[in-house]
Amino acid sequence: MKKRRLTSLVMALTMMAVLVTGCGDSGTGDGVRNTTPETGQGQVQDTGEEGNSADPFGRYDEPVEISAVKNLGAGIEFPEGDSLEDNVWTRYLEETMNIRINWKWSTNTEQYAQKVNIAITSDDIPDVMQVSASQLKMMYDNGQIMDITEVMDTWLAPYTEDVLNSDGGIAMQAATFDGRLYAIPKIGSPLMTAKVLWVRTDWLDNLGLELPETVEDMRNIAEAFTTQDPDGNGVDDTYGLALYKDLYGSGFADLTGFFNAYNAYPGIWVDKGEEVVWGGIQPEVKEALAALNEMYEAGQIDPEFGVKDANKVNEDVSAGRIGMLFGDFWDMAWINDAKVNDPTFEWVPVAIPSLDAETPAKAQLSASTTDFYVISTDCEHPEAVVKMLNLQLEKSYGETAEPQTFNITPDGFGTYQYPAVAIEPPMKNFTAAQKVTAVINGEAEADTLNDEELNYYEMACKSLEGDHKDNNWHQLKMYGPGGALNVIYDEYWTPENVVNDAYYAAPTETMTEKLPTLNKQQLQDYTTIILEGNLDAFDEFVTNWNKLGGEEITQEVNDWYTSQK
Repeated sequence: MKKRRLTSLVMALTMMAVLVTGCGDSGTGDGVRNTTPETGQGQVQDTGEEGNSADPFGRYDEPVEISAVKNLGAGIEFPEGDSLEDNVWTRYLEETMNIRINWKWSTNTEQYAQKVNIAITSDDIPDVMQVSASQLKMMYDNGQIMDITEVMDTWLAPYTEDVLNSDGGIAMQAATFDGRLYAIPKIGSPLMTAKVLWVRTDWLDNLGLELPETVEDMRNIAEAFTTQDPDGNGVDDTYGLALYKDLYGSGFADLTGFFNAYNAYPGIWVDKGEEVVWGGIQPEVKEALAALNEMYEAGQIDPEFGVKDANKVNEDVSAGRIGMLFGDFWDMAWINDAKVNDPTFEWVPVAIPSLDAETPAKAQLSASTTDFYVISTDCEHPEAVVKMLNLQLEKSYGETAEPQTFNITPDGFGTYQYPAVAIEPPMKNFTAAQKVTAVINGEAEADTLNDEELNYYEMACKSLEGDHKDNNWHQLKMYGPGGALNVIYDEYWTPENVVNDAYYAAPTETMTEKLPTLNKQQLQDYTTIILEGNLDAFDEFVTNWNKLGGEEITQEVNDWYTSQK
C-alpha cells in the first residue's frame, strides 16, 4: 500500500468552543460547512471512460452491478416508500457512479454470521460481503477472496486512505496475509468498544439512592430495584440487572462491563507482562460468575434470561421491568420509543463500577477492527467496491459531506446504515460529543459545529425541550452533557484505565479451526455457573479449554506477540 500523509484524529478540535450560545438559535454562520459539492475531490464527475482513468469517484459509462448482502442491525428503519433496495444511498450511487446494488439477501444480527458461514460453505459468495476475522481467514484459505492490493493502491481516494490508516496501520495489518491485502478493514476506535453502566435514575430518585461508583453500590441498587417496588405500582415485577442468553457480544445488556468491574476481561487477549493470556479463563472471571449467581439466586436477574435474545430483553427494559444494564454508548437507541411514551423514563450512563473506591475499573477494549469487507474472486469490477467506499466516506464525513442526508436525517432515520460498504473516522464521535456538549453548556457557539455535529446538537436540544421522538433522546444520551461518549472519553482515554486486546493480527490457523468451538463452550459453561452456582465447573472449563486447542492457540498468539517487539 502506497504511503500518504496520515491524518491524526486530533482531539484539539474540541477546544474550538469559546463563546456562549446554549440551546438557542443554531445559526448558519460561516463556521457551518457548506454542503453543496464544489468541483474537487468529493464531486463525482463523468470520466468519459470506463475503468481507465483511475478516478476514485468516476462514473461508469455503462451500468455496473455489484451483488452484496446486508446485516440489518437493530433500529434500522426506512422513510415511507424507501427500502433496502431503494433508498437515498442506492439512488445516489446509481446517479453519480452508475453502480447498482443487487442485494442477494439480508437478515438480522442474530442470524447474520450463520448465513455468512452458509454462503462460504456453499461457495455462494456475493461481490462484496462483511465478514468476521475468522471468516476472513477461512475465505482466504479457501481461495474465495481477491487480493485487492493493487486495486486499493489505484482507486483509494486520499481521504479514504487517511481514515483506513488512522490507527497507524493496525487495521490494515489485520487484513493482510503474506504481505498482500485481502480485505477492507471496517476500522474503528478501540475506545468505542468500552462499556458503560446504564442506570434508570427515575427509580433511583423514587428510592432515594445515588448513582453507583463501586461494585457494592451496584449490588445494593440491584437489590433495591428488585425488592423495593421502584416503579411504585405495588407489584413485584422488576429486576435489578439485565442479562440475555448470549451474555455478551450484542452491546445491549452486555455483561462485558460487569466482568470488567471484577478485573476480568473475557473475549480478549491480555498482556500479563511475561506472557499473553486468554482473558476468559482467568481467576477473576470466576469471581464475577459467583457474583452473578448470587444475584440470580436473589431474584435480581430475570430467571428466563437464558432463553431471551437481546430483542426480548429490550422489550422488558422498554416495558419498565429492568433498572440497570451494561452496554454500549448507543444503547438508548433501543428504547427511545419508551422515553417518548413515558417522559419520566430516564436513564443515565456511568463508568464501570470499581471493586473499591480508590482504584477505578479498567474497561477492556477490543481490537480496532473486528469486521472486514471482502471482495469475491468472481467480482468483475472490484474497483467499484472501492469507489463505493470513497463515496460513502466523502458524503458522510468528507469536505462535501451532507450528513443530514447521508448520515442521520432531521427526522431521525439513520441513513448511515444503508450502504453496502461503510466505515467512519474512528474518533469522530468523541469529537462531536465534546463539541456538542460545549455548545449546549454555553461554552461555544453553534457555528463551531460541522453539519453532522449541528444535526446532533439540534436533536439533543429538542430532547432537552421535551421532544424525545425521532431518536432525539438517543442523540442527547450519546452526544449531550453527561452522555455516554463523554463518559467513555473522560474515564478511558488514558492508557492506565483500559486493557487493550493484545492480539490484533489475522486469526491463526488454530484459531480459525478451534476458537469458535471454544467460545461456544465458554458461553455454555458461564451460563451454567450463573444458573447453578457450581464454581468448580469453572476450573474444569479452564482445563478443557486448554486441552481442546486453547493451549495451542495461546502459544501461537505469544509467538506472534514476541515477533512484534
